[in-house]
Amino acid sequence: MPIFRPYRTARDIFSNLSLRETPKAASFQSKMPALWTDTEALLNDHIRALSPNQPLSIDTEADSMHHYEESVCLLTVGQGETTLLIDSLALQDLSPFWKTASVTEWILHGADFDLRLMRRLGAPEPASVFDTMLAAQLCGIKSFGYAALVELYFGIKLDKANQREDWSLRPLTSSMLDYAAQDVAYLGGLRETLTNRLKELNRLSWHLESSSRVVQTSKISREVDPDEVWRIGHNNKLQGTAQAIVKELWHWRESEAQNQDVPPFKVMNNDRLLELAEWVDTNREASHFPGFLLPRNCRGERMDHLRQAIERGKIASPIPPLARMPRSKLDPVAIKRAETIKTGRDLLAKELDIDPSLLASKLIITALSRDPAEAAIKLISENRWCPWQFDLLKPILATF
Repeated sequence: MPIFRPYRTARDIFSNLSLRETPKAASFQSKMPALWTDTEALLNDHIRALSPNQPLSIDTEADSMHHYEESVCLLTVGQGETTLLIDSLALQDLSPFWKTASVTEWILHGADFDLRLMRRLGAPEPASVFDTMLAAQLCGIKSFGYAALVELYFGIKLDKANQREDWSLRPLTSSMLDYAAQDVAYLGGLRETLTNRLKELNRLSWHLESSSRVVQTSKISREVDPDEVWRIGHNNKLQGTAQAIVKELWHWRESEAQNQDVPPFKVMNNDRLLELAEWVDTNREASHFPGFLLPRNCRGERMDHLRQAIERGKIASPIPPLARMPRSKLDPVAIKRAETIKTGRDLLAKELDIDPSLLASKLIITALSRDPAEAAIKLISENRWCPWQFDLLKPILATF
């Protein structure tokens, strides 16, 4: 039976805003009195309702599905009977909120993603993080998405119709406001329920270590070599002459996306781009291209730019495939160790009723098989593995 009951709809809460209507209203009704926060004065006023002694449920909304440059558009914060919908497009300085938030636990679902977005808003290091998705996985729950967990534990089916909306639009519709509120409404209840289950299974310490590791991992920037950023999908399998065409098409696509302010995939997806490059490379004398390989509405100046990109690619020097780092092969002894570790891991995972990868991924097993005496300590020190995982596999490693 659900532990949360509807309080009032987001449409009622935001009746003072001139909200755009949508054909289908969201089925979710927020229990919490949500507070729209888009000025410094409102932010300072609303954060007074937050206690530093209680965890904060936090979620973010971005617009990567709709714009060339992704923006973090909304920060939703829930605590007790308070929900703040913080307009991070209108507010450039969220330091008053971060000062309050920095001393308490953050409840997140899939923490890595939200932490990366929040750092772009100036977020500090959290005091601690409770990742409900990770907790569910450690409890052996197979369907660990937020909506699936809410339905499992509270019997409520969430409406996810607004998941792919453009969150940069203002004003937001009533259903979008409801959607944002629902994404924090049950995090506190999930934290309580999953914490109790982790305690029953004697796995709470696993979650603490793993959550801490996620926080540290989220600090690592995913940088791409600007000279190689154009390499997409399986283009490394194409001939060098086709690679040159791919590169020019990629830059054409970026320019088009930037001019139209849309994500590059909305100009041309990766598969279509690679297919076009391969077709042009095979049919170099052709003056026309198959319509099914071209973007929609590709004519006039836009078509001219595409042709120019293709011609530049056709006369460019062939580009060799990206050199891959050679993988050192496992020797026969290491191969046997890896098989032993994997077999032991799988049996242990079955006994614990969790996914085997939660104990050790293929890369971890490979590292352990190369150097069973020292690899575990190194992996933990590099924040690639947790002590609890080592402890569980230690009896297997001790046999080498």
